[in-house]
Amino acid sequence: MRKLLPAFALLWTCGLPVLADAQQAGPGFQVNRYEPTAAGEWSLLVEHPWYSSTRYFAAGLTLNYAHNPLTYGLRFQDGSFQQSGAIIGNQLIGHIDIAGSFLDRVMLQLSMPITMFESGDAMHGIAPTSGAAVGDPRIGARVRLLGQPYRGAASLSLGFDAWIPINTFASPPPFPAQTGESGVRLLPKLIAGGLWKSLLWSLTAGYYYRPTASLSKLQPSNSNSMGAELQLGAALLYANQGLGLAVGPEVLVSSVVADGRAFQIDSTGIEALLGVHYSIVKEVQLSVGGGTTFLQVPGAPDVRLLLRLAYAPWRTEKAPDKDNDGIADHSDACPSEPGTPHKDPKKHGCPLPNDRDRDGVVDPEDLCADVPAGKRPDPARPGCPLGDKDGDGVLDPEDLCPTEPMGKVPDPARKGCPAGDSDQDGVLDPEDLCPTEPMGKVPDASRKGCPDKDSDGDGVFDSQDQCKEVHAGLMPDPMRAGCPSPDRDGDSIADPVDACPDKKGSPSADPKKNGCPGLVIVESGQIVILKQVFFATNKDTILKTSYPVLDAVATALKAFPHIKKVRVEGHTDNQGKADYNTDLSDRRAKSVMAYLIVKGVEATRLDAKGYGPSKPLADNKTVKGRSLNRRVDFLIVDPALPMAKAPVPAAPPQEPARPKAPVRKAPVGKAPVGKAPAGKAPAGKAPAAK
Repeated sequence: MRKLLPAFALLWTCGLPVLADAQQAGPGFQVNRYEPTAAGEWSLLVEHPWYSSTRYFAAGLTLNYAHNPLTYGLRFQDGSFQQSGAIIGNQLIGHIDIAGSFLDRVMLQLSMPITMFESGDAMHGIAPTSGAAVGDPRIGARVRLLGQPYRGAASLSLGFDAWIPINTFASPPPFPAQTGESGVRLLPKLIAGGLWKSLLWSLTAGYYYRPTASLSKLQPSNSNSMGAELQLGAALLYANQGLGLAVGPEVLVSSVVADGRAFQIDSTGIEALLGVHYSIVKEVQLSVGGGTTFLQVPGAPDVRLLLRLAYAPWRTEKAPDKDNDGIADHSDACPSEPGTPHKDPKKHGCPLPNDRDRDGVVDPEDLCADVPAGKRPDPARPGCPLGDKDGDGVLDPEDLCPTEPMGKVPDPARKGCPAGDSDQDGVLDPEDLCPTEPMGKVPDASRKGCPDKDSDGDGVFDSQDQCKEVHAGLMPDPMRAGCPSPDRDGDSIADPVDACPDKKGSPSADPKKNGCPGLVIVESGQIVILKQVFFATNKDTILKTSYPVLDAVATALKAFPHIKKVRVEGHTDNQGKADYNTDLSDRRAKSVMAYLIVKGVEATRLDAKGYGPSKPLADNKTVKGRSLNRRVDFLIVDPALPMAKAPVPAAPPQEPARPKAPVRKAPVGKAPVGKAPAGKAPAGKAPAAK
């Protein structure tokens, strides 16, 4: 009968004494022994790192199923082991893997294990995990010392891994003891590997430092505790980069080296698996693997199955082509001379005879025998390149402006053409928000290429106008640009200087009378006279009785320097011939303008025009209406102010006395502007308004 190995803890099962030998140690070490390689590698167990020349980034999920990773039973003196049961019989772990490379020399990686399912028999204070549990995350770095693992036959890299013991960050630990460890683990390693023809190989050697720990509450012996290990790995796979396929075995040997136990039966594990890797359109990598464990150490399953899906875009390496003739150097019979394809391998990639420019078109057929046809030959001219007359980089067949370079700002709507400037304001149309309107001397700061607006027409642009919708008037507020001064009665005289701020009045040099009722009112758009202007009958001579009202007009113009132009308008009723009335009204308007000039009003500020009966204010069918239509108006032209309705006198003023009538009884007395009594005109004269 075989003898039991001594020095094991005594367990009691069903009332019978048995000796326990478990694939376990005491509380606090990670049972799972599988650590995935970086996402995107053509290996699952033994590393074969990649760098920037192969890919920049990879991320994926590795599913790791283990059968019987933690069992218990009896070990005999001859080293044989008889399993009695499984504390963890089934285990499924998902590893989230992320890796990236830079400088074609450094690769960084992160792996996060999440225990998704465990089943088995709880014994000796150890139980399968219930629900999901997070293990210790692993961060790693790989540095390429020489060679390229996927581009050359041999390479050498230095690696370093570290595990973060998340169970130590809280008390009590948030996750079961078998999902992580109580201290930091470190693994420096050397990695050799390469791709020679279709043979992918890899060798690794590392020292895995992990604190000595156990899982159960039983007194640990040398065979059921874990500690620092020596790890050796080897992989040999068939690889085809064109197909994105790799198939082959991998082996990882690990042995606990603490307490002189290196490479003993109870401290050594050998795990082997066969893996298949396939790249789908060189973007997504699918890996499948399965294997077993030889010799028994805690965490070593009798069956392991692996499935990985990773986004790992592969960088295609362009075959060298020194002469840039489109034929790779390895098949180019003349790699230093541009040539053409040929069925004969000895002539493939070599220039044709009688082809001076070596563009593949023989000289007798080459219309540009000394100029290579290039990558874009002209289909209409054999052996010639497509032209670019304006040298802007857009070939003539595609250039809508073949003789005009497109410049620094091309037209997005017309290939090869420069952007236009329709309004000639210096802002090109693609950037001009007002392409048909010049921005002028005062551009809008908020709309490129647009002029600033003057919404109320007061000469102050909106960007500076504090009253954009209100005209500044004839007396702008000096404290608020573009705003009128306060004027309660609307007579254009600001309240601070208006002696009668609630009554419309006339400007006056006397501060006590300024703005008080008088003969004129300056309203928006015009100077309104409150008495009519009288002229000699059928003449343009102003009667003295009208001098005061015209003097008041002159005073108003002098008081408002902002008024740049006033038009004196003469009007009549419809009595008599229209042409005669129009001429008479024009002469009378000019007579009024001359009077104002004599009174000191600048001539440049005045204009005069007669309109005859064309603009009546009232009905010409009544005496009162005709009297109102015979008038002189003073319209403010510049600045253009909002028009206000002129006040209408309550009744026409009394006409001056008339002299005795002549024999023909034609009216010869004085009359207001445009008045023409009924009756015939004097002989030899056209009928006219008087």
